[in-house]
Amino acid sequence: MTEPLIEFKNVFKRFGDNAVLKGVDLSIYRGEVTTIIGKSGIGKSVLLKHIIGLLEPDEGEILFAGRAVQAMDAAERRAVKMKFSYMFQGNALFDSMTVYENVALPLKEKNQLPVHDIQARVREKLTQLDLTGIEDLYPSQLSGGMKKRVAMARAW
Repeated sequence: MTEPLIEFKNVFKRFGDNAVLKGVDLSIYRGEVTTIIGKSGIGKSVLLKHIIGLLEPDEGEILFAGRAVQAMDAAERRAVKMKFSYMFQGNALFDSMTVYENVALPLKEKNQLPVHDIQARVREKLTQLDLTGIEDLYPSQLSGGMKKRVAMARAW
């Protein structure tokens, strides 16, 4: 059997007296789609924040490609975080930037790509999410559903 890409071993997380994660064991394998579902307040966002490194467990262990994240130095943790993209529940689009600029932002920040490659990737993402023709619009000019898709294009 292959090694999990991400693995939780008996992970606990508390906020004051509120125990949110209670002995979570989870294995996520490369190439598989994993869905996290549950009622409001059950800990889905807390779990995801652990996966992307925004939170650390109070107890237990999280491994990335077989290596304990807690044992990694700062540079190794940064390298792991760079492998993840995420979108916020409230979209978190920059109102002062166009759709194109919002989607291009992480490509400019994370990569040393030529401008024409960034342009091609933005066009491809917008096409895949049926957002062509709105590149010059601002978030305030978009419907709620379009804002979600722009946020997805940026995170992708």
